[in-house]
Amino acid sequence: MSGNSMIQAILAWLSRRTDFLVRIWNVARNIGLAVRPMRFSLLMVLAGIAFLFLSDQGLDTLRDFAERKAGRQHDASQTLFFFLGAFLWAYGSWYWARILVSIRFETGPDELPWVHKIQTWLPRLIGLVAILALMVAFWRAATPYADVADSPGLILKRYALYSLMGAVGFAVFTLTRRDLSGWLATRLAGHRLSAPLSHYLGSVQPRHEQEYGKADVAEAFRYSWPLLLFTILVAIGLLVAFAISPEATAPQVGSTPILLLASAGWIAIGSAADLFGMRTRFPVFITLFLLAVAFSFINDNHAVRVYAGRASVQDTARVTTEQALRRWQNQQLLRPVAHATQTYPLFIVAAEGGGIRAAYWTATVLGRIQDSNPCFADQLFALSGVSGGSLGAAVFTALLADSTYANPNFRCGAAATTALLPDAQAILGEDFLAPTMAAMLYPDLLQRILPVPVAHFDRARVLETAWERAWRKTRPGSDRFAEPFGRLWHAQQDYWLPALFLNSTWVETGKRLIASNLQLADDDFSDVEDLGLFYGDRALSLSTAVHLSARFTYVSPAGTLTRDHRTYGHAVDGGYFENSGTTTALEILKTIDQLAATENFWRHVEPYVILVANEPADLRYPNIKLATWPKSRATTPSGCCNEVLSPLTAMLNTRGARGAYARETTRWHVGTAHFLQFGLCKNDSVEIPLGWTLSKVVRDTMQAQLASDTCTPYPNRSNLEQIGTALKKRFARR
Repeated sequence: MSGNSMIQAILAWLSRRTDFLVRIWNVARNIGLAVRPMRFSLLMVLAGIAFLFLSDQGLDTLRDFAERKAGRQHDASQTLFFFLGAFLWAYGSWYWARILVSIRFETGPDELPWVHKIQTWLPRLIGLVAILALMVAFWRAATPYADVADSPGLILKRYALYSLMGAVGFAVFTLTRRDLSGWLATRLAGHRLSAPLSHYLGSVQPRHEQEYGKADVAEAFRYSWPLLLFTILVAIGLLVAFAISPEATAPQVGSTPILLLASAGWIAIGSAADLFGMRTRFPVFITLFLLAVAFSFINDNHAVRVYAGRASVQDTARVTTEQALRRWQNQQLLRPVAHATQTYPLFIVAAEGGGIRAAYWTATVLGRIQDSNPCFADQLFALSGVSGGSLGAAVFTALLADSTYANPNFRCGAAATTALLPDAQAILGEDFLAPTMAAMLYPDLLQRILPVPVAHFDRARVLETAWERAWRKTRPGSDRFAEPFGRLWHAQQDYWLPALFLNSTWVETGKRLIASNLQLADDDFSDVEDLGLFYGDRALSLSTAVHLSARFTYVSPAGTLTRDHRTYGHAVDGGYFENSGTTTALEILKTIDQLAATENFWRHVEPYVILVANEPADLRYPNIKLATWPKSRATTPSGCCNEVLSPLTAMLNTRGARGAYARETTRWHVGTAHFLQFGLCKNDSVEIPLGWTLSKVVRDTMQAQLASDTCTPYPNRSNLEQIGTALKKRFARR
C-alpha cells in the first residue's frame, strides 16, 4: 500500500469514528442558534422562578402579599401591580421570544423539522412555564394557613386557581390564535385595527405563517413598537418613583410585583438590545459590562452617610468599657439588696446575623424578657450584634430609651414598664424588602453605567431610611433611628442604658470594625478598628451605624469609608469575620475578669451571656446537643475538583468555624449554666426566610417557638424562666 493510500485509509477510519461527534456538534449548534433569539426571555423567566422557589424569601413575599390583602392593607395597588407585572412577564416572555425567532439573521439554524418544532414550541413553553410557576408558588405559599373564610391561605389558593386558569387560557390562545386572527381579519376586513390585532395575537403575514428566520426587522416591529414603548414607559415611571421616594412607593407596589415588572422590562428592552447586537454584531451587553467596570472607578455612590443635622459634643462623646462598667456598678449600689453577700447578675447579649429573621428574633427575645422582667435592662450591660442581630439589638435599645423605663421616677421593682415587644415587632414587621429591591433593580442599577455618582440612588440609603420610616410610623413624635447614634445615651445619668457594639468587617484588612457608644481601648479589645475614632466629631445616624453591621451580601453594597475627601476602605457585613457576636462579648468578659482580680464588688458579679442564635436548627438530627453541635453535624467530603475547590471551600467554611469557636470559648468562660442560647427550629409547613421582610405566619411561628421548649436544641422557655429567677433573686426585698 502506498503512503497516500495509507493516509487516506487512516483519514477515512477517523472520519467514520468521529462522525457521531460531528453529528452531536451539529445538533448542539442548531439548538444554540434556534434558542439564541429567545435567550433573554428564557433567562428572565428562569430568574423569576429561581426567586420564587430557590429562595425562602420568594414564597414569603407571596404570603405577605396575601396577608396584606386579607387585612385590606395596600390591597388595590399591590393587586393591580401584581397582575400587571405577571401579565407583562408571562405574555412578554412569549411575545418577544416569538418576535425575535421570526426575524432573519445572518447566521441561523438549519431548516430541519425538529429545529422548526423548537422554534414553534419553545416560546409557548417559556410563557406557559412562567404562569405555571406562579400557580405552584401560590399553592406552596398557602401551606401554613388554615382554610377559613378570607384567610391568606384561601386567597393564595384562589390566586393559584387564577394562575391555572390563566395557564389554560394561554395554552388555548397560543394554539388557536391564528384561527382567531383569521376570524378577526374577516370580521374587521379593511379596518385599521385588523393588522395590529392580528400581530398581537401572534399572527404574521400569511407567507411567513409557518416560517422562522425570514422576516426583516421593520416587518417584525411594525406593530411591536407600541408594546415596547408601553413597557419602557412603565419602567421609566417606576424608575422615577423609586428614585424620588422608594420608601413610600415601593411598599405600595410590593416585592413580588417589583421583581415581575423589572423582569418584564428587561425582557422587552433586553430583547430589543439583543436584536440590535445580533443584527449589527455590536457587543451590546459586553459594552455595558465594560462601561460598568470602567465607571466603577469614579461613580461609587455608596459612601457611608454622615449625619446631616447639627450634632452636639454629647453625640460623639464616649467613655471606655471600664468606665462604663463602673457606671453600671454605681447603678447597682443604688439598688436595695437582699443580704450582705448579694450577687449581681450582669447580662451580655450576643445577637447573631441573618437579615430580618435575626432582627425580628432578637427583638422578640429581648422584648419578651424585658416585658416579663422590668429590671432586666438594669442588669443588661451590653449588646453585641452582627448584621440583622444588630438591627434587633438597636431597636430594643432605642425602645428602652423611649419607654417609661427611661423616666427618672421609674423603679424597676415597683411597676411594670410600657410593653416593648409589640412596638419592636411592629417596627420590624414592616416590608423592608420592597424599597431595597426597588432601589437595587431600578436607580442603583442605572447608576452602574452612569459616569458620575448619584448618592440618592444608593440602595443602602434606601434601606436605612426605610428603617427610619418604620420607627416613625410606630413611634410618632420620635425619630431615634434618624438621630445621631450617640444621642441615645444623653440622659444616661438618670437611668442605665446598655451599650451597643455593632460589629462590621473592614474589607481591606479583614478586621472587625465596630460602631459603639463606648471607646474601644486597646487594653479591652484586641486587633479591632473603632469606627468612632475614624469619624471623630462627625456623627452617624443610628440607622447608618446599624447598617454598617448589616451590609448583607450584594443586597446591600459595601459601604465606602470616606473622610476629608479621601477613601480609606470599605465596610461589609460583620458576619464575614464571625456571625455570632460572641468574640466582642468575650472581650467584655475579660475586662470584667480584670476588675474582679482587684476589687471585691466584681467578685460578686455573675456574668450571663445570652446568645440569640439565628440559623434554624434541623430537627431531622435529633441527637444534636448544643455543646457538640459543630462536631456532630454531618459533613459531605468534596468529590469533584478537590485541588481547585478545597482552598475556596476552606475559606468559606472558616467563617462558620470562627463563630463556633467564639461561641464555645465564651460558653467555657462563663460556664454552661450561665450561657443561655435562644434559637429557632426549622418548620415543616413554613420556612423562616433570610431576607428583609417576614410574613405574619412566619412571625407567629417564631413567637410560638420562643414560648416553648419544643425546639429541643434551644430551651427557650427554660431560658426565660432562668433569667426571671436570677432577676428575682437580685431584687428580692429584705
